[in-house]
Amino acid sequence: MSTVTDSSGFQGVVELSFDAPGAGTWMRDRVHMPRPWSRYQQEVHPPAIAEGFRAAGRRYGWLIDYLDFRFVHDFAYFCVRPAPEADVPDRIAAAGRALDARVWREDAERWERHVKPAAIRAHLALQAVDPTTLSREKLLAHLERCHNHHCQMVVQHHTFNGAAFGPIGDFIAHVSEWTGIDPSRIVALARGAAPESAGASDELDRLVAVLTNDRHARALLDADDAPGEIIARLRDLGGAAGAAARGYLDGVGYRLLDSLDVADPSALEVPEVLVRRLRRALDQGSGSNEGPSDDEVAQIRDRVPAAHRDEFDALFAEARLTSRLRDERGIYSDVWAGGIVRRAILAAGRLLARKGRIDADAHLVEAGYGEMGELIQGTGGPSAAELAGRAQLRAEHRMLETPGVLGDPPQPPPPLDGLPPAAARAMRALDTAIGALFGEAETESEPTTVRGIAASPGSFTGTARVIHGPEEFALLQPGDALVTVSTTESFNAVLPLIGALVTDSGGLLSHAAIVSREFGIPGVVGTRDATTLIPDGALIHVAGDAGEVQVMR
Repeated sequence: MSTVTDSSGFQGVVELSFDAPGAGTWMRDRVHMPRPWSRYQQEVHPPAIAEGFRAAGRRYGWLIDYLDFRFVHDFAYFCVRPAPEADVPDRIAAAGRALDARVWREDAERWERHVKPAAIRAHLALQAVDPTTLSREKLLAHLERCHNHHCQMVVQHHTFNGAAFGPIGDFIAHVSEWTGIDPSRIVALARGAAPESAGASDELDRLVAVLTNDRHARALLDADDAPGEIIARLRDLGGAAGAAARGYLDGVGYRLLDSLDVADPSALEVPEVLVRRLRRALDQGSGSNEGPSDDEVAQIRDRVPAAHRDEFDALFAEARLTSRLRDERGIYSDVWAGGIVRRAILAAGRLLARKGRIDADAHLVEAGYGEMGELIQGTGGPSAAELAGRAQLRAEHRMLETPGVLGDPPQPPPPLDGLPPAAARAMRALDTAIGALFGEAETESEPTTVRGIAASPGSFTGTARVIHGPEEFALLQPGDALVTVSTTESFNAVLPLIGALVTDSGGLLSHAAIVSREFGIPGVVGTRDATTLIPDGALIHVAGDAGEVQVMR
């Protein structure tokens, strides 16, 4: 139940009821989509995710065809769709080929040498166009290019699901079976293999090096001025300092900061985060956490039966080789492309707001893509009041209000016994990875003890900052514990600031779990209720090894 106010001041009470959007079991996705999504994003993501997931499934021999995403009151739910029966023989054959050829290695090399560089070039070319300088006709054409690029990047993201999840899922499944060791310890062995997950980049390293040796540039960064002014002055510097600043800001500035939805801001819209990130990097460095020690690996390897230790070594190497794709395939695909299309949408929104067609620039992100075109051309589209109402509904509702499952009760995955060995192995790896991505704690919390999944070891005592959206990022101070529903790749500019990470949603392969390990900070994920039980500003103790958070006062 919520109170909704439209642009004319009318108030009414809206009670949301949740019905399954189709046949089957529909699971709530709080890991990637913690808040209601914009109409534009609802149009873009489901078909693009399905296309990319299906391509990965055909390449790796999965008997899952795709995840069918649909939206109920703007909240995301998904249903697992099996491969068509006619495709099953080809999928089974593909599983054998993928295992024999280790196709994830081909994909990792193709990503690094070709796909990622091409995506970066395409991003930079589009963002080199200043949409605020374009006529209405040229702006429409630019928006179309940005939209098409965004759709392609969502497909690209999910085309690499096989390399991102297959080897790590295979590693967890085998080592768990051989040793009985808790999966959190097994996953921790991949630590240090994904530097981008810790916010590291060559561009940041170059800027830090320049700022370290350029007293004038460092003074600009340290000035007690508005963060937006600091960023603008750094960008306008001449010489090596200006070049390094522009190189870094061009690479991160238009990436979405908080989610995968264009309704949320890009980094340059929240400049205080960038300023704090740079100051932190100068003080502490920008690299990722070190990998596991030899002793840490040996403690698990020694529990593996001797006959399987060579296999353990091989699986471990493959999991570490592909770990970086978990985040990179999003960061360099739709996280960046989403920020670019948002920039074009906001430029069009400014034109419409000046004409009084909509109430605020940002309200245009509440329109679907076709509706945006109608509004810009003046041929129709939703009213200003309707767009304002959509924005308010999305701002007021939280995922915690929604049921976790719609439709049929969840069923265990079908047994793998009847499948050929390669197909069974591929499906076990996928099932393990999906379970580790979407899993949540089974233990119950208490009023002052929040229980979750032990994602990253270590302990932290300090201030809890409960963040529900990007509008609250300014409250986050260096060294705080971030308490939030979930994180995505978009959060990577924020996370270097924190001392611990606690989430409601996500398992051992969720973004929050990975980045807490890469940063080497205590992490507790999948608590289900941390944002409810932990007051903002409370003193808390995070025990990463135990997967618990104590609310001290």
